[in-house]
Amino acid sequence: MYKSRNQGFTVIELVIVIVILGLLAATAIPRFLNVTEEAEDASAEGMAGGLATAVSFVRSQWEVDGRRNDEVTLDGTRIGLDTRFGFPTGTEANTDASAMDVNSCQAVFDRVLQNAPRNVVQGESAKGERIYITVQENGGGSVTGLDGTAVTVDLCRYHLVNSLTLSEATGIPAPQNPGTTTGKGFTYNPGSGQVLVFKN
Repeated sequence: MYKSRNQGFTVIELVIVIVILGLLAATAIPRFLNVTEEAEDASAEGMAGGLATAVSFVRSQWEVDGRRNDEVTLDGTRIGLDTRFGFPTGTEANTDASAMDVNSCQAVFDRVLQNAPRNVVQGESAKGERIYITVQENGGGSVTGLDGTAVTVDLCRYHLVNSLTLSEATGIPAPQNPGTTTGKGFTYNPGSGQVLVFKN
């Protein structure tokens, strides 16, 4: 008669399996932790690329319309712009790249993008939002207009909310007006049309 013997793993076999799993975990876990950071970087780059493309469409329409007009209409949306440069400044009420405020920066974002991500301006709760918008006075530096005059312009900043620290009580980021050395996002210069990504 045949007798079957149930045998389990030996201690040595178990130790070898545990060591192999430990080595796999040690190499794989850091890769998985970097996935979130890479996704945030890709998100900032994607939105910045979309904004840059939309800004170039506005500038192109301005050129087609014969320049010097202070607004263009794209897809039924009126977009204000500075006639000295031809780049969007937001609404028809503000056509001065050196007098931008957070509402103008928000209007640029919302009007030039066909389906802009959820966003709020400085001082508002950013809970549940994707983009937090601030402005840096004179942050765009000196830009030469079409008439050859140098003009100091403001700079719009668009931060990814999930890269900022929000107040538990108010949902407002701290600091309330983060610069480009805080978080991830991109900037827009209404004098040059340049869109630049920042990652911290």
